[in-house]
Amino acid sequence: MKQNKSAATVDIKENKSRKGWSRLPLKVKLIGFFLLFAFLLLVFLWLFQIVFLDDFYRMIKTNQIESSTSYLSANLDDPKAQELVESIHTGNGMSVAVFDTSAQFFTRVYESTADRDMSLDIMPHQAYAYYTKAAQSGGKATIESEGFAENIWGTEGLFDGNFQGELPRMDRQSSKILTCAQIVNVQGSEYLVVLKTRMTPVTSTVDTLRFQLLIITALLIIFAVVFAIAVSSRISKPIAKTNEGAKELARQNYDVHFDADGCKEICELSETLNIAAAELSTVDRLRRELIGNISHDLRTPLTMISGYAEVMRDIPGENTPENLQVVIDESRRLSELVTDLLDLSKLEAQTVPLNLEEFCLTDSIRGIFTRYAKLVSQEGYVLRFESDGDVYVKGDELRLTQVVYNLINNAINYAGEDKIVIVRQIVSDGKVRIEFEDHGQGISQEDMKYIWDRYYRVDKEHRSAVIGSGLGLSIVKNVLLLHKARFGVKSRIGEGSTFWFELEAYSHRSP
Repeated sequence: MKQNKSAATVDIKENKSRKGWSRLPLKVKLIGFFLLFAFLLLVFLWLFQIVFLDDFYRMIKTNQIESSTSYLSANLDDPKAQELVESIHTGNGMSVAVFDTSAQFFTRVYESTADRDMSLDIMPHQAYAYYTKAAQSGGKATIESEGFAENIWGTEGLFDGNFQGELPRMDRQSSKILTCAQIVNVQGSEYLVVLKTRMTPVTSTVDTLRFQLLIITALLIIFAVVFAIAVSSRISKPIAKTNEGAKELARQNYDVHFDADGCKEICELSETLNIAAAELSTVDRLRRELIGNISHDLRTPLTMISGYAEVMRDIPGENTPENLQVVIDESRRLSELVTDLLDLSKLEAQTVPLNLEEFCLTDSIRGIFTRYAKLVSQEGYVLRFESDGDVYVKGDELRLTQVVYNLINNAINYAGEDKIVIVRQIVSDGKVRIEFEDHGQGISQEDMKYIWDRYYRVDKEHRSAVIGSGLGLSIVKNVLLLHKARFGVKSRIGEGSTFWFELEAYSHRSP
């Protein structure tokens, strides 16, 4: 139990630390990252230029003398070997000597002569020592030793107190000598190749670099702080501005405009948020219209049902078939509205299974027209269906019938003063096109892209549909999308509208 508590305490502390870091402003984080980068850069500079400078120098000189020794040993039988010896001597600053070890006394075969450094002379007695070490090391040895100047001019015991003032700094590494010896067999004879080079002291170089690095460190820290503040401000300012606008957007202030500049991503984010604000504004407006429209459509039948029911209850003799029919009709209308809302929700969620089969679309349209006989006789509407013959399509007959029914209802609701609605069936290139034409007020180009939204009204004033729930076009759109059908609308202000959709056509039912 105690372990669980301690583990929970650790988790809480870690979460608090993470939360604390995540709550820091972007500007502070950027400054911290820039300063950290500058610090790491300075650490690497100090390590490579000061701490490990001597090691790198020693490694490079060792590789240089060993590679030169191997190269000379491999070309020792070349007639121009002496030229190669001089080239190595002048090019790399090395003393070179080649001894013939076949005789009892080592005989010098090749020797570098240009600009000779006495401290780098390779004496015969030294050659014996180098030969021994090379033989013990498998034929090649690299030796580091104190220089000639150190042995002669050593400082130990030189100053006995007779001099006045502070003792100057002495470079104790000035006399290091690096020697590489290799035993070579050439045409049955044995030779000893010896190369010597001086290890130039790096103490003075380190002092110079240290002084320069102190200045560079101070300047780099100042520059890093100034640069970090400037860059972080430039990067974080548009983000902070966009964040403030996003907060306003979260408060449902859809009039906010995002115009932050900076890098490409921030500009694209501002454009995306502007689009989102416009879409949210449209959605919010449609939501209010939807609530108002649904409230209106629900209130009207409920009021009618309640009013007629109270009349039949309170007034003797009013319990007539006509009054009961009104209650039944309004109840049916209310039921259709609820059903359409449920259907629309399922269609938008794409959870409605399609029962695909071939059926005669022409017969289905004729059957739908019979439902409007009462409307034609009582209201004076003129409904015409124009077709050249029967056409079969493959789809869900129930859903496509719902599409035709809703498009006819829409044409009736927005028919012009002539009350004429024309439905055309046009077959072309293996497709059937069904058009629904009315002569009403028409639709503007601005409103054209919104007419498929639920409860969108071109005139912005709700009026109850003559037939249907007012959700027809939204249902039409989603059913046709499920059938992967093409659909659209053509309209001109004052001339009416023509809605249409296309499906694959068959001349007859497949066996």
